[in-house]
Amino acid sequence: MIPANYLQFMLLFFWLPDTEERRYYRYRRIARVIRRLRLAAGLAIFALAIGTVGYVLIERYTWFEAYYMAVITLATVGFQELHPLSVYGRLFTSFYILFNIGLFTYAISTITGIFAEGGFLKLLNEFLMSRKIEDLTRHTIICGFGRHATEVTQELEKQGEPFVIVENRRDKVEYLHQQTAYLYVEGDATDDEVLEEAGIHQAKAMVLTLPSDADNLFVTLSARQINPKLRIISRANNLGDEVKIRRAGADHTVVPEQIGGFYMATLVNKPDLVEFFNLLSNMGPSNVVFEEIEVGRLKKNYQGKSIAESGLTTICRVSVVAVRYPDGEYELNPPQSAVLRTDWHIVVLGSASQMQHFKTNALAQPGLES
Repeated sequence: MIPANYLQFMLLFFWLPDTEERRYYRYRRIARVIRRLRLAAGLAIFALAIGTVGYVLIERYTWFEAYYMAVITLATVGFQELHPLSVYGRLFTSFYILFNIGLFTYAISTITGIFAEGGFLKLLNEFLMSRKIEDLTRHTIICGFGRHATEVTQELEKQGEPFVIVENRRDKVEYLHQQTAYLYVEGDATDDEVLEEAGIHQAKAMVLTLPSDADNLFVTLSARQINPKLRIISRANNLGDEVKIRRAGADHTVVPEQIGGFYMATLVNKPDLVEFFNLLSNMGPSNVVFEEIEVGRLKKNYQGKSIAESGLTTICRVSVVAVRYPDGEYELNPPQSAVLRTDWHIVVLGSASQMQHFKTNALAQPGLES
């Protein structure tokens, strides 16, 4: 059976609907190529139809003989005529050849150009990737694919978080296409339509790693207007721009040089502490995972009970290392007698397998009664 996405792509050739999705940057490019393919196929069919009808009317050929004569005439392969042509038939053939030299050549070259050198396969891959991006919800959009974005994608992939990359440099797009299985959108992140194609309305977060602070600030302004609930984390190259980007609507800003300097200075006198922080932050090959979970997301039998009574730490094999109260204050190492209220958040610690066990057994499934 043909997969649904492939069938949808095949139907685009015959019916390209004028829907809202056509506004998307990638869909416009796909639609443009399909229109070229339609025009080329239409011209080729039109040329063959003119020759077929002409030979039927002038030379009284059968329809198949007329079609065959039209094909060998247009292809200029030099086969012998099926039947000797009359004067009118020869006159028609001469004009037919002259008329279709440019028309048929353009049609064939266009079709060949689209299918040659992987052009059609690339178009199909773009369509399938667009469909996958449309199906994403609560994903992260990463703008720019430089050194910092590479680290971001590796960490998100390790955590099992869905993400989409937005990049406009051709060499990096080629790398994404050939070397990774990442979802990406080729385009300028400062263009709102490109952000919409990346699914900004359904995204939960955006990471800006563009080399220019001005671009990061501009994208922050646009993204905040499009999706007010979006969590925006932006790179800043200097402290002055960091303040401006925050004012533009970023939830968090990161100055790589500042963090790197602090990291290296700490390594001078407290190298073990840095290694411990690496372990807790899940950087590198660490198998330790921290997660902050809203108590309201837990199953009902864990809510309204103390940590000890609920059996959360023993049944789900994780440690509750902190509690965040509604006012934003954290309490480290909460007592076992602390009652888990729905407006609290708990910070749990465990290995990747323990965290997966916790999510499976402790978290309520959306739409199901716990």
